[in-house]
Amino acid sequence: MRYPAGATIVALFEDSPMPPVSLLTPLVLHAMKYFDAAARHRSFTRAAEELCVTQGAVSQQIKGLEQQVGVALFKRLPRGLALSAEGERLHRVVAKLLRELESELQAIQPSAPDTTLVMRSSPSFSMMWLMPRLGGFSRLHPDIELRLRGELFGMSTARMLAEAIDVLVVYGQPPERGDQLVTPLMDEYLLPVAAPAYLAREPALRRAADFAGLRLLHDDSPWEAAPAFAEWREWLRAAAGHAEPDIEQVGCHGHQYNLSHFAINAALLGQGVAMARVSLVLDELGRGQLAAALPFASRASAGYWLVTRATAAQKGNLKLFRDWIVAECRTFQAERDAFLRSLAAPA
Repeated sequence: MRYPAGATIVALFEDSPMPPVSLLTPLVLHAMKYFDAAARHRSFTRAAEELCVTQGAVSQQIKGLEQQVGVALFKRLPRGLALSAEGERLHRVVAKLLRELESELQAIQPSAPDTTLVMRSSPSFSMMWLMPRLGGFSRLHPDIELRLRGELFGMSTARMLAEAIDVLVVYGQPPERGDQLVTPLMDEYLLPVAAPAYLAREPALRRAADFAGLRLLHDDSPWEAAPAFAEWREWLRAAAGHAEPDIEQVGCHGHQYNLSHFAINAALLGQGVAMARVSLVLDELGRGQLAAALPFASRASAGYWLVTRATAAQKGNLKLFRDWIVAECRTFQAERDAFLRSLAAPA
């Protein structure tokens, strides 16, 4: 039996339908890390900072991904981004897959000698609290090599992984946990301090409003996205007991620095009154290098936190460090709180 030309080919196609075209092209797979970072931050700029690329590179990757899948994944708003319904749906899957992939990559890594600990910590906390105590950790664990770097704020799990960071010690508002393990270390109190010689030259301070005539010293970035004059405003509200509606404005002047350490050093040099975190200046207060401008300490809205990648939480040297610093903070808090009680006691 003879078949017309092409009949066999037609039959084969009818029996074996062509598979659908895959959307998981190399371009789409490459763009997923950009999409995940932009979706988490709701910002192309912050995604670019995390990925160490330009904002334009992130924008181009997202644009290409949207063209490939045929839907808008983000809503471009006057002040930032929002995920579209399709973007929300896709990100739930992408975030889960990336977490699982990272976990598996960590699990199959060959064992390495557990002899180093790579840390990032708030610079002022590092210089004024942590460094004087790290010698105690090294005496307990002389085989662990410490690598400490300053870091103003927190960082994403992806960035911690990329930079091989084991642990962060940060000061700020309670951090979002996500896929990170967050351990509270200690709370903080705010107290206006100055050099005794500076206070001796100024009129006696009896209430919060009296600070309007003094030179105030500010850490202008005490925690990530902190409002202007945040710590002075917090203390003034607490000190005034909300009796004076405009008391916050008293603290809206003076010199500003990007580290608490700088403001404290200016106070030590007699240049004004700094809003100090008591945990950072307890030694200077004890030695008489600084004095309370007004003997009232208020509980800060921020505190100290230890942040690790959940996948690295059981690393031997990391567990040793976490146990050590938690114990150190507990001991120190008892000492600091005793000072606070003496400050509040009648003269």
